[in-house]
Amino acid sequence: MKIGIDLGGSHIGVGLINKDKILDSKQRNFVDSDKKNIKKSIVKYAIAMIEEIMKEGNLDKNQIELIGIASPGIISNNTIIKATNLSLSEFCLCQEIEEKLGMKVQIRNDAKCAGLAEKKYGSLKKYKDAVFICIGTGIGGAVFMNNKLLEPLRYEGFEIGHMIIEKNGRQCSCGKKGCFQAYASIKALKERVTKILGERGDVSGQYLRENLLIKDNKQVQKEVEDFLNYLKIGIGNLIDIFEPEAICLGGSFAYYEGNPILDRLLKKIEEKDTKFSVGKVPDIVIAKYKNDAGIIGATL
Repeated sequence: MKIGIDLGGSHIGVGLINKDKILDSKQRNFVDSDKKNIKKSIVKYAIAMIEEIMKEGNLDKNQIELIGIASPGIISNNTIIKATNLSLSEFCLCQEIEEKLGMKVQIRNDAKCAGLAEKKYGSLKKYKDAVFICIGTGIGGAVFMNNKLLEPLRYEGFEIGHMIIEKNGRQCSCGKKGCFQAYASIKALKERVTKILGERGDVSGQYLRENLLIKDNKQVQKEVEDFLNYLKIGIGNLIDIFEPEAICLGGSFAYYEGNPILDRLLKKIEEKDTKFSVGKVPDIVIAKYKNDAGIIGATL
């Protein structure tokens, strides 16, 4: 068995994993006081939840093959080099957990982890060439060619959320302007729609999905249309660059399966001006494991 850790912009989750099954899991949301020393908070909560899971399962460390971490941001040499949504840099999380628990720890970008889970067990299993797009707080990605994850020598790369789709556009958390994720992430959509609706604070994904379907609110419908058009642009770019057999949509957007918003996106992707490629549009599939893909893939 293995333990997976899902590190997000507002939470940390820990799960006991057996292949593609989560046998037990714990989660902790970060509060404002946690963020004052976020590194210390992450290590404290991760270790506490790992120990709790092992105690409940009557497990000792010899029964755990490894601990895998799915983290946002740039990862290299088992270190979080930069994760802007957590204000982290040069964070040796693996080393800290290894020293405290005496178990092997590995870390990888969260979108790559989710992509690996979908490629090995999920919606991309039957495809050799594929692109995984994680659409949530930001936008991340993983690319597979001939069944292999593409991995640059320096960093994990394929930060598709930071390709520019609008010159001098909206400010992105990365410091650039006009990034794909500033227009087509679920976070970007939620911020703009909740402002129109007059909501304060965070709202649930279900609340957002329901309100996107209210047709008599023209402002909301304009935001939805813009969001889908920007998603179309980004996906079209990826089709032209990688010529995949399939594109898998994961992260929070995976919960739009069966929602008319997804149907509208699929129709837009079929439009002639989406891509340069002369081939047929790749299969567009939804992540089988949805938001659990990262924590499963962290252990691969």
